Amino acid sequence: MNIIDKRNSLASSSSRSYRRRAGSSIRNIAIHHSATTSGSAEAFARYHVNQLGWPGIGYHYVVDRDGSISLCHNLEVVSYHVGNSNSFAVGICMVGDFRTQSLTDAQRQSTIIITRSLMSELNIPVDNVWGHMEFPGYAWKPCPSISMQSFRNWLREDGANLTERPAPAVTYVAGARQRTILNLGDQGDDIKALQERLDELQMHPGPIDGIFGPLTADAVIRFQRVASITVDGIFGPQTREKLRDFEQTGEQPEHASPTDEPDQREEMYRSETRRMLRLISPMMRGADVQDVQQKLGAATDGIYGLETEERVREFQRREGISIDGIVGPQTWRALDRTQGTGVSYQRLLSVQTPYLRGQDVQRVQRALNLTVDGKYGPQTERAVRNFQRNEAIAVDGIVGPQTWRRLFNE
Repeated sequence: MNIIDKRNSLASSSSRSYRRRAGSSIRNIAIHHSATTSGSAEAFARYHVNQLGWPGIGYHYVVDRDGSISLCHNLEVVSYHVGNSNSFAVGICMVGDFRTQSLTDAQRQSTIIITRSLMSELNIPVDNVWGHMEFPGYAWKPCPSISMQSFRNWLREDGANLTERPAPAVTYVAGARQRTILNLGDQGDDIKALQERLDELQMHPGPIDGIFGPLTADAVIRFQRVASITVDGIFGPQTREKLRDFEQTGEQPEHASPTDEPDQREEMYRSETRRMLRLISPMMRGADVQDVQQKLGAATDGIYGLETEERVREFQRREGISIDGIVGPQTWRALDRTQGTGVSYQRLLSVQTPYLRGQDVQRVQRALNLTVDGKYGPQTERAVRNFQRNEAIAVDGIVGPQTWRRLFNE
């Protein structure tokens, strides 16, 4: 095993440094590909430091196409390679884009050897060796674009075949279309044309099949970053114009993954990778819809219907962002900055023993400019009575449907 120590020779920030951890806290090994057809530890380090502003390269090890292994960090360094899981994971990056390329025999063997060595040193079981896309929040990301189950079989025993991850079996419905906005799940000849253009620019959108799947969405996101336009994974007018006139100036490096620090970069990353929510048929459902509904005070049924869309439009109008009723990256970021107290009416609120508690009480207290403790006590009741008196409605100190509607203009 040819390991080259580059810990003191790679580009690094003069003002920032990665935090450190105890070796005993490491419980996962993360396998990546660079998503570039070529590259090196030196190139990745320059990109991570000079373009992303990170303290240093994001990976602990980089395995080149010839099988040589670059040691980039001590294991105790918490580098940026799989956001929100960096504190307990070691990152190994294989140079290559395995959506279109295959592992070389030398690279595959070296990756297996270094992974087995780390498993032994850190007492990590084979089931804790995960591909980037297997970590929480990364199912969308085609990394490392190999079958991780086959990879784990290689770790268990010699002789298993390492095969590329199969593409999802989806049936393409042909038809000439020219829509203004294309998004995940759409299909048609206009999607096929988009894929052909992305492939021409070496953005690797996956199969040219007319289906806007995760690989195509990932290619759109990478193009938007390269073109320095809004990154939302949606092929809209701005992206269409840029894509039409864009000239590729060279191979684009992999953007790697976000820092796990709670800063603006991580907020933007989370908003880019979450599902875009909109009113469609059949209606979208899920916990992410409930999250939006709770923050906006809509009925929390987990169904993105007309009421939810209207609440989103109202929120976008208040925030001064594009009013389209769609929860895309910009709206997600704005929602993340809210305190999550826009709960809808759920129950009668009154002074009881013990005091009623909850987010609905907090929302009432905020509306009445009270100290927010989430407890419906005498002070909150007095404020409610004063409000009811000013509104010329029944003065009982109880927040029922009528008082709630007056409080929040619902």
